[in-house]
Amino acid sequence: MTKKAPQAQFNIRLDAELYRKYRAYCADNGLDPVLQIINYIQRLVRTQFNVQEKLWEVMRKED
Repeated sequence: MTKKAPQAQFNIRLDAELYRKYRAYCADNGLDPVLQIINYIQRLVRTQFNVQEKLWEVMRKED
């Protein structure tokens, strides 16, 4: 069996109308609201590290 990575819970506060519209958008498009947030965070982190790695790669080439 594979071990699951430790998980954390976080809470955010946002405008009730914005949240209502977000939930409606997800419902209209058959999307899981929680999964959409997780996917966004994963893409953000991947992009950050890709940019950082590419920057280090360029800097190494300049030396």
